[in-house]
Amino acid sequence: MKLIRNISCLIVLIYLTFNINPASASINSYPITNGKAVILMDANSGRVLYERNSNQQLPPASLTKIMTALLVVENGELGEIVTASEYAAETPECTIYLEPNETLTRMDLLYAAMLPSANDACTALAESISGAETSFLQLMNQRASDLGLKKTHFLNTHGLEAEGHYSSAYDLAFLTKEALSYPLFTKVTSTQKKIIPWASRDDEDRILFNQNRLLARYDGAVGVKTGYTKQAGNCVVAAAQRGDMLLIAVSMNSPTVYDDLTQMLDYGFDNYKIVTLGKTDDKLGEIKVLKGDTTSVKVSAADNLTVAVTDEEALHLTYVVNLEPTVTAPVKQGEILGTCRLYLKGEPIRDINVLANQSIGLKPSIIATLSSNTLTSKWGYTLTGLAIFLIIYLNRKKLEDSFKHLLLFLLRNKVSSHSKDKQF
Repeated sequence: MKLIRNISCLIVLIYLTFNINPASASINSYPITNGKAVILMDANSGRVLYERNSNQQLPPASLTKIMTALLVVENGELGEIVTASEYAAETPECTIYLEPNETLTRMDLLYAAMLPSANDACTALAESISGAETSFLQLMNQRASDLGLKKTHFLNTHGLEAEGHYSSAYDLAFLTKEALSYPLFTKVTSTQKKIIPWASRDDEDRILFNQNRLLARYDGAVGVKTGYTKQAGNCVVAAAQRGDMLLIAVSMNSPTVYDDLTQMLDYGFDNYKIVTLGKTDDKLGEIKVLKGDTTSVKVSAADNLTVAVTDEEALHLTYVVNLEPTVTAPVKQGEILGTCRLYLKGEPIRDINVLANQSIGLKPSIIATLSSNTLTSKWGYTLTGLAIFLIIYLNRKKLEDSFKHLLLFLLRNKVSSHSKDKQF
């Protein structure tokens, strides 16, 4: 009986060892993580490669600054001079000691917000873009809504604890995916040291050090942001790139946050590869154009058809293009005219917009066509003459009557003038 029980236990152990994830049996051991919520995401496609509690709402601490930085990058004009308000200078806790009326560029403040995690820099940036922090918060929450971040709500620009200020590991990973699409964002978050001015100290500049220790510890790390409050615990969003694979790892409220990130990133690079089924310059089809100066418009994907998969999964990748049957002019270049959906083993894993490759104008009217083309040629003069003759012929009765009235009018005037001359 004891032997049978031992054999049964051995069978169960073997099953668990090789069937932790039946869909990916070839995957190496899963990462060991201690974060309250963790996620590993393919930055190319947004595919989740590993997660635990990734949709749980949690305080994000300074990971909030990823959204602040994204909006700063998207609004541009990073060379613009920003004058720090008294309100911004008084923003508490982690700061670069901004002084009221001190001036720095938006770029300087962006580095200050993302490297040493300066809260006063975030407030100054918000006021620079929106006039007031409250208006900037509206932009933050609207952008979160536009990105589909359903577990995110911001009450400040920096991440200090506030009731009702929250996000999730998934939302932060997806937000970072969007932010990393801007090379400037990646440049800032991957910088380990930056020197910016300190106006009140003539012989001293501010030296900013990136708090993300992964940059020096992990091969290919490109950021992104650290965070800590007593309530949120240690939180980090990390990103690393090797070859054409860019991975995003998030660990929230973890006693071993950097170990979590290293485990997840290693797991991703060891088990997955990027497969590209098509590129943005590939033609995905043509759509008939109604009332256009061209009868059809070519379309292509808004992004490369790429996704991170295992070797076994790569054999089961397909995609389907769904296009509008027809479109009515005018059509703008870049207009969304369909979707391309990627499937893995019959399950949808990514949707990509399909866009018009060129603009199509309205088909000109017959009169406009004659005016712009026909009338300027030798045939145009002939047709114009024929048209005038036809008009005269069809209206000859009216023209004859008009001519008779004109002749009688002239004769009367002549007789009247002759009579006056005789009297004189």
